[in-house]
Amino acid sequence: MERMEVMMPWPPSTNSIWRNVGKRTLLSKEARVYRNRARGELLAQGACNTKLAGRVAVEVMLYPHNARAFDIDNKLKSLLDALTYSRVWLDDGQVDEILVRRAEEHRDGGQAVVTIKTIGGDAHGDGSTGDDKGGDDDA
Repeated sequence: MERMEVMMPWPPSTNSIWRNVGKRTLLSKEARVYRNRARGELLAQGACNTKLAGRVAVEVMLYPHNARAFDIDNKLKSLLDALTYSRVWLDDGQVDEILVRRAEEHRDGGQAVVTIKTIGGDAHGDGSTGDDKGGDDDA
């Protein structure tokens, strides 16, 4: 079993990562800035281009920058997409387990500590089951 822990910047809410432009839905500027900032931090930690294969479990500890209320589930999409964009794994479809916790401690700017563990092999090596054409099931 492989295990890695990475520190990531405070993610934007899912509610703010998409913009409708005409008939198209595009990644917002805030989401693109976050994705690139996260990639830089992951690169500095040596996590970029790891390309973990097989099934993974993810634990996320969210350290908010203040006591303001937020929905922990709204932070996941940006985090998982940034890990995919940075090639920490091949695809976020490899994730079989997710545990997200809100920390009581506050950190300047906010932070997410993400622990990724491989939990088993996969004949495809890409996280897919072989019966789909790729892409997001919930898109």
